[in-house]
Amino acid sequence: MNKAITFLFLLLFTGEVFAGTPSTEVMFVSGSVVDKQSHETLGGVAVHVKGTSIIAYTDFDGNFFLPELPRGNYELEFNYITYSYIQVVTDNCDHCPTLVVELGQR
Repeated sequence: MNKAITFLFLLLFTGEVFAGTPSTEVMFVSGSVVDKQSHETLGGVAVHVKGTSIIAYTDFDGNFFLPELPRGNYELEFNYITYSYIQVVTDNCDHCPTLVVELGQR
């Protein structure tokens, strides 16, 4: 009986180890990008996670979504033609609040 319980425990434990990263190990960041003066949304803004190859672009409504980032702190770079970019640092959180980034023209 003890061997059967030990076997089941090991089977369940190894299943969790090889099942992959639990969802609590990742976070997502979402938000929107607007013009600083007119507050109109900006589509096509590049949102790059500095130090990685992760990049997303805002949709026609200025919204972006960065899914499944490993938990941690990141600098986000926002680049758009004729606009200066701004860096926003996100903190270590499960579901970060929605960011609203205002870009000013150069």
